[in-house]
Amino acid sequence: MPIQTTQHFQQHFTTQLHRMLLSEELGVFILVLANATASHDIYKQMSAPLKKRFIDFENSLIQNLSKVAADDARVFQQLIETRIDNLQPSQFKTVGDWQLQYNHLRSFRPARNSGKTITALLQNFDVEGFHFNKPFLKDETLWAGQLKSTQLKILYNKFPFADYHGIFVFEPGQCRPQYLLNEHCLEVDSLLQTVNNSPEFGLAYNSLGAYASINHQHWQSFLSQQDYPVESANWKHNGGGNTYPIHVDTFNSILQAWPLINEWQQHNTAFNLLLRKDKVYAIARKRQGQYQHSNWTSGFAWSEVMGNIIVSDSTHYNQLKADQILQEFTLLTLD
Repeated sequence: MPIQTTQHFQQHFTTQLHRMLLSEELGVFILVLANATASHDIYKQMSAPLKKRFIDFENSLIQNLSKVAADDARVFQQLIETRIDNLQPSQFKTVGDWQLQYNHLRSFRPARNSGKTITALLQNFDVEGFHFNKPFLKDETLWAGQLKSTQLKILYNKFPFADYHGIFVFEPGQCRPQYLLNEHCLEVDSLLQTVNNSPEFGLAYNSLGAYASINHQHWQSFLSQQDYPVESANWKHNGGGNTYPIHVDTFNSILQAWPLINEWQQHNTAFNLLLRKDKVYAIARKRQGQYQHSNWTSGFAWSEVMGNIIVSDSTHYNQLKADQILQEFTLLTLD
């Protein structure tokens, strides 16, 4: 598995991106472009070949976008209208207690389930819908193999917003919906016990109703260059004196958190999770559709709930204030 050390994972992640740039698949190109613009270091290395490949795809597909996957065609049409030279790499700054991220390309992302009103956290797996067993995703896979007795597939996040952003799918062939059981938490705990040499590694989870976009059980991985705001020692849930704007439950492991997660699921209470090796942050919140989010956000998923606020409009990035972020937390806080 490629996360034995932070450096090993970063090298594997970047090397694979360079190889994938040679692919003739439009979806793979979009993935490489998005992952490069999310990292200034990677973008410096890849900006010139990315621009060349963009022109290649534009010349070959401009009259034939109907022949590629509909989602990829829509994204590429937006890239053609924007022009790659006008595509802004991700930018970051601090606003009050919060990290603010401008992520231009993420605005092109298909909404899928994140644009729907969700009333039940458990929904049947839809083999006809998007899921991580689609054959074309083989070209978007970072690693696949066995972790102890569990099959694991690691894919790139196609529209990343975290450092070295991946998608972890345990037992992909079981076609699990985005709903947790105790045995699934055991698999995750086993994984976390293997990353002693990668302290920056973390996992995150969106339930359905908490802006999970795909109903195929998956965890999002990252190698954080800095802690998320929810991890700050200033907050009461970490022993400090300040109150986080939404209630946070903390645990030493996902197994310790499982009874509360199970209770939330039984009551169709949406939630987001952030996991480190020895710490879990669990936040219950209103489901999408139970409140109207502000126009400067596409909705608070795990990153926003944990304090890294993503916007895809430069005006919002330049003008957003801390009190607007606090108000958004109020909107999704359970009564």
